[in-house]
Amino acid sequence: MRILLLALLSFLSSSLLANLAVAQDTELQIIPVVPLKTAPSLDGSSQDWLDVPGVEIPLVYLSQPVQTKTVLFKAGVFKDQVYFYSEWEDSTEDIFHKPHVWDESKAKYVEGPQREDRFALEFAMSGDYDANWYSGKEFKADMWNWKAARTNPIQISHDKMTVISRSALPESYRASLPDGSFLYIQRPNDSNEEPYETKRYFKKQQDLMLKYIPREQLHKGTDDIKAKGVWSAGKWHLEQSRLLDTQQVDDVKFALGTSVKAAIAVFDHDDNERHFTSKTLVFQF
Repeated sequence: MRILLLALLSFLSSSLLANLAVAQDTELQIIPVVPLKTAPSLDGSSQDWLDVPGVEIPLVYLSQPVQTKTVLFKAGVFKDQVYFYSEWEDSTEDIFHKPHVWDESKAKYVEGPQREDRFALEFAMSGDYDANWYSGKEFKADMWNWKAARTNPIQISHDKMTVISRSALPESYRASLPDGSFLYIQRPNDSNEEPYETKRYFKKQQDLMLKYIPREQLHKGTDDIKAKGVWSAGKWHLEQSRLLDTQQVDDVKFALGTSVKAAIAVFDHDDNERHFTSKTLVFQF
């Protein structure tokens, strides 16, 4: 009898924990990824998405939570590809990032104040994912970082990973938590290469020269995410696509009938530490 009672209690405890986990997940905003009749053209237009249901995702500004922004998001699958459409308000089209600006008084180029607009998508891969990097949780995630200056000209998103660990990581940022402990944040590039290179100029050519130049040849895995963003009438319109499964260990694997935790962020000519971000989301395929 005692063994049966312990088994029953164990079963009830397991069921309760499972139900609690489901309840917690249902509190997260669901992003439906629906079947598409045809493959959208990646041209930064909403025309191919008119019949696809959209979700309004609220975002808050990290340093000033009273500032908010909303992203209209649509997602679908056609054959072996996943497609995402994002639309958000932005009063200015910022397509330069830290350019070299000629300073006549110094007779040299200095870093300009311009910062590009960006849109980031992050998908959980392993661990206890949380949109808040400073939650104290450890996880690995796939990061898609579309950049108006550095990747949009070659129609891709920067494919990276986010690794959050309590243990020290090479080439990582150490962050202090309120309880005095530390987190290590690592953001490696897929294929260990950025899709652009940095240029310097020692003699004056033009008043403004680009600092980041897209690479002519990209390594395998660097251009998995196709993307095109178009700014029009005070809004960015962004389309992205990728294989459901790239067969690469540094990419999240999507599969029909499953769900993936995720988050999005918007950079309105902001630096890394200042941007709009969502809560943890659930992409339901």
